[in-house]
Amino acid sequence: MNNFMNISELIFKLGGTGSVSKLLNTNPSTVSNWKKNNKIPKSYMNELDILLKERNLITFTENEDDKSITPIRKNSKFSILVIISGGVSCYKILELIRLYYKNDFDIEVVLTKSAQKFITPLIVTSLINKKCFTELFSSEENENMNHINLARNKNLILIAPCTANFIAKMTHGIADDLALNIILASNSKIFIAPSMNPYMWENKATQDNLETLKKRGVVLINPNSGLMACGENGTGRLPEINEIFSFTTNYLLKKDVKKCIGFQSQLKILITAGPTQEKIDPIRYVSNNSSGKQGYALAEEFLKLGAHVTLISGPTNINKPNVNKFIEVLSAEEMLSQVENNIDCDIFISSAAVCDWKLIPYTLKNKKLSNNDKLKKNKDIFFKLETNPDIIKSVSKNKKRPRLVIGFAAETKNLIQNAKKKLKEKQLDMIIANLIEKENAIFGEEFNKIFIIDKQCNIQESEKLTKKEIANLIISKTLKLHEETYAKNYNRKSISI
Repeated sequence: MNNFMNISELIFKLGGTGSVSKLLNTNPSTVSNWKKNNKIPKSYMNELDILLKERNLITFTENEDDKSITPIRKNSKFSILVIISGGVSCYKILELIRLYYKNDFDIEVVLTKSAQKFITPLIVTSLINKKCFTELFSSEENENMNHINLARNKNLILIAPCTANFIAKMTHGIADDLALNIILASNSKIFIAPSMNPYMWENKATQDNLETLKKRGVVLINPNSGLMACGENGTGRLPEINEIFSFTTNYLLKKDVKKCIGFQSQLKILITAGPTQEKIDPIRYVSNNSSGKQGYALAEEFLKLGAHVTLISGPTNINKPNVNKFIEVLSAEEMLSQVENNIDCDIFISSAAVCDWKLIPYTLKNKKLSNNDKLKKNKDIFFKLETNPDIIKSVSKNKKRPRLVIGFAAETKNLIQNAKKKLKEKQLDMIIANLIEKENAIFGEEFNKIFIIDKQCNIQESEKLTKKEIANLIISKTLKLHEETYAKNYNRKSISI
């Protein structure tokens, strides 16, 4: 079975034996037999398929050997459990859940009794299209062992908001409800996002408990400072939802990327970044607003993962990054030359904003002027545009073409349409598209929002994230694509032999 260990887990995802028997209008004992025999009769497959699609969980394929169903999880990238403990800020977590769901996380949610004073299980269920768990002791829990199933095989467990009371109980191993039983039974990484009164946060008991939890490997997302709901000012505010989302997503992407990059021997990455400058005369030049920040972030994050990184950069005002090989250039022709000299790589990423043209000065009598001397104002001159080399197209058509060639597209309108056109015309494996607008002023900024488009024209839209987080998102997609391409080519070679 794909992604599900057995039929029991499938029944659990649909709300348990009792819920499934009601939904299918059959006896609980019948559903129990399915779990016992690890098979579901073909006559029930269509009804189950409808239920699963309604909840955006899985679709079915049929196994020809035994005619049993094979569940396939739909679009799930990471598996995460969110535990919402009581506190006035717990309503904010609904937005976090929406973000996880929008980004194809496989989400489970547990509400403590205190949290149910502020939000209801029904609200959560409507956001994730599946059961919200609340009870430790019930007939369903006794049969399905929810506290064990929910605790296992998650990419991470997040408690948000995490109250002082919940922190204290975690520290001392108290397990008097479903959420705390899950924590004790968990084999997953645990994150906490505390929220409480400033005096409660600063209390030595709370700080001692936090130190103990950190020593056990629990990850703390520090609270913010500011005016609290109680009217007091200080540290203890729930971190902003975008901060929690970015913090947890960044952890998952890095973990996922490290697994991918260990897939084979050290990868060689070639990246271009920054603008190019096209000389008009010894003093003047034509360029663009690219800061180089996104390309530099890509280079540094690849290096952290153990890749061998060569970065070719146009002139920028940011610090030289820590990479294996750093090459500075000015013009598009210089950049192309250095790319060709270093084309022996696995992955080429063209994030540089290369000038499309250079300006060639002419007299009114159509005589070409030298750009080695300063052009005078009083001279009657005009400029002809000369097209610069298309670096990424050259790499795509090169006999030594890297396994993956990835480009960037910055557009002011018709973003997806223009990006897809560039993807096809330049024979790219993937393209990163940016819409340049007032709300997404990319150049020189710390944040970015992108669309990732692959050769099958699948599109993934990101939230607005830091360029470092965007870099990790791009790297994750790149390495997964590289792994798939490598495996495909390997199998093809094996067959031909």
